[in-house]
Amino acid sequence: MIVTDAVSSYLAGLRPEPDPVLAEMQAQGERERIPIVGPETGMLLHVLAAVGGATRVVEVGTAIGVSTLYLARALAPGGTVVSFEIDEARHAAAREYLGRAGVLDRADLRLEDARTGLASLAGPFEMAFIDGVKAQYSEYLDELLPLLGSGAVLAVDNVLMSGSVAEGKGDGHWSDEQVAGARAFNRRLLGDERLTGTVTPVGDGVLVAVAR
Repeated sequence: MIVTDAVSSYLAGLRPEPDPVLAEMQAQGERERIPIVGPETGMLLHVLAAVGGATRVVEVGTAIGVSTLYLARALAPGGTVVSFEIDEARHAAAREYLGRAGVLDRADLRLEDARTGLASLAGPFEMAFIDGVKAQYSEYLDELLPLLGSGAVLAVDNVLMSGSVAEGKGDGHWSDEQVAGARAFNRRLLGDERLTGTVTPVGDGVLVAVAR
């Protein structure tokens, strides 16, 4: 656990009930163990996109579209989230859910490996979110940094891995190799002079940075 049971329960009590589409997405994620963002992480993404008036957002890892929905609902008029996913069934589910939620016109969903797809994009983007294959985070970062304009926000999920990153060893769910990779990635990103960032104990750990 990253936060105590008491804090977790308190935050859960503060959350409004999700709308029917989001509730269905969350239920599918839990039922099928699909890696989707939790409510606190989703709202953090929403606030980060909204506070900057983002119109161009890029996301690595659509899954079934939960984080995409939080981002799309925060966009300024005419805004778009370009989101990459490699799983065909999840990609299709995201398209269906976002259509029902009324935000499909704000989502450019691409069934493509982000490591190649990002290279086809032209910046600047005002926000980026990384939540794809953990071992590929550094590769995503290499492709994303040239696309971010000055003042753009970068958010990265799962950087604490249930707290195991702080412990420095796997916990059964996250392997020793994944933990070591996450620690190296966090050091790299926070030490990059092109970014100013911090790790927040939200959800499974969200690293938030601003491009200089």
